Amino acid sequence: MVAALSRDRAELLAREIRRAFANAEIYELNVEYQVISNNLLASAFTYHELEKVASNFDLDVGDLLLLEATNLNDAVLVGSNRTLYFSTETSAAKLIQVLSQWILHDKSLALTKNALAEPTVYSLDEENRRRFPASPAYDVLITLVNPDPEKLKVTWNLKRIAEYMQPFLDELSILSNFSVKSQWLYLLPLDVNPRRVPDSSPSRRHFALRESVLPQLVTPLEKKLASQVSLHPCINLVLYTVPCDSAPLHIYTRSGHRSRTDSNVEAFLSPRWGGVVLLNPPAHSCENVGEEGIATIVPEETAVIGTFLAQLRLLLGIPETKPISGVTAVPLVGLKSRDWEIDSLLRFRTVEQLTSAKLTLQSLAQLLKEISNIVITDVVGNRIKTALELVHESAERLRHGDLERSFNLSKEAFVTAEAAFSDPTLLALLYFPEDQKYAVYIPLFLPAMIPVLLSLKNIRRYYFPEKGSSAKRKMSHAESENDEDSEPKIG
Repeated sequence: MVAALSRDRAELLAREIRRAFANAEIYELNVEYQVISNNLLASAFTYHELEKVASNFDLDVGDLLLLEATNLNDAVLVGSNRTLYFSTETSAAKLIQVLSQWILHDKSLALTKNALAEPTVYSLDEENRRRFPASPAYDVLITLVNPDPEKLKVTWNLKRIAEYMQPFLDELSILSNFSVKSQWLYLLPLDVNPRRVPDSSPSRRHFALRESVLPQLVTPLEKKLASQVSLHPCINLVLYTVPCDSAPLHIYTRSGHRSRTDSNVEAFLSPRWGGVVLLNPPAHSCENVGEEGIATIVPEETAVIGTFLAQLRLLLGIPETKPISGVTAVPLVGLKSRDWEIDSLLRFRTVEQLTSAKLTLQSLAQLLKEISNIVITDVVGNRIKTALELVHESAERLRHGDLERSFNLSKEAFVTAEAAFSDPTLLALLYFPEDQKYAVYIPLFLPAMIPVLLSLKNIRRYYFPEKGSSAKRKMSHAESENDEDSEPKIG
């Protein structure tokens, strides 16, 4: 919906937006316009006052309002809800750029669909490689690692992190179910030796960890995390406390520059696995070790939880907003995500689930063609039929702009198609198809057949003797009779 102060400007903007996305591979935009009174916006100077004006419009999930504002300092201000404010000087090209790069992500969405359908032709971009694949449920595993408990004591309640994250995850409950778990790990040192770098700090040194060796840190963690606690994908969030004799530990980029942070926290992401936060102990904690030689560390909750939430947003697929000149987004309020970010994630998940469901059904159809004696039970047949109906209905709802309903149908289609393909009755035939029966049974019966085959030669000789051997037998028989006649008889 484009709401402008004049009819000519509203019509122009709506027409330009339609033209810009007319050839989009995924979208069929329905762009309407409306003329609003200048009196409504004349007294709206702050963002909250603009929000009151925008509240007069009825916006559903997936909708977006482009509202012209007279007292706007920026060219475009993207709100927390489903409203985009633009000034009277903003061009249609600027609005189209914001819609494409921040809101709709039309190119990335098309790449997501094409890469799933033809993975050998299309390569995923950074956002798609990082995002976890679609699933009806996820496990979020928070792990605190203390590599040297004899010299390091970490005072923190992991349950509080789960409580802080729960409001954010509750907002995403429309997408999937999330289960938060936590654990402590001890005696798990790094498998790499950081490089000692002299500096001007009081300790006269710090330790450098090159970006290229970060994947080597994940490998030993994977072995110890025990993340396979369920069948659902597991999102790992690891807090690694750096010992005093290796602190401070800093990450250096591939170009050789140190990553700058405002706290003692260094962090990095591992795509489709999770995030790791390196917690450097404060200098005073390492200096005041006490009589027992144990340094006590109390992590800074705001920094750690904020980093975990930022990593979680990226891993779940909430796209980053790349800077655009003259465009500002309203800062996040607490742990709440922006409504248009959730809508964007819904679009990605809907396309992923629809494409995956179609590919699963196509694979099942190909399997039926290759295995002629496969038996489809009534349960599997009903699942296939239901999945097909759900795919068609979801695509139809998406075409009419009903994003929330389309997403729920696509999720149901995805789950039903996977259940049909992985049914135990089909899996039994997958291990013993028709063309592999000879390979299965020949090793069993061949040892027993070898003596039978060898005895056939003797049987043939007995019933079908050769001519030479028959004549010899007759001559030997005649000679034996002559010998008997020549013997003297006693009368």
